[in-house]
Amino acid sequence: MSALPTRRAYATMQQGVNLVRPVYGHTPTLRCEGTTIHVGRTTATAEARVFGAVDGKLYAHGTTTCAVFALPGAG
Repeated sequence: MSALPTRRAYATMQQGVNLVRPVYGHTPTLRCEGTTIHVGRTTATAEARVFGAVDGKLYAHGTTTCAVFALPGAG
C-alpha cells in the first residue's frame, strides 16, 4: 500500500502460499521478508518468505497479484 500513489488502493486478485515445513509451538522465532516486485497503474505484484530467525531455514513462501484502482472521488 505504501508504494501506491495518493488516492489509489488495491484488492487481491490472486494469492499463492507454499508451506515448506511445519511450525510448532516450540519452533524458534520466525522472520518474514516481503518484497514489492512490480507496481503499475492497474496491477501490482509482491512476494514474501518466512525464515527461521536463528537457523535461516525456509518455512514458507508466497506471491500475490493485486488490482490497483482509484479510490472513489479521486477525480
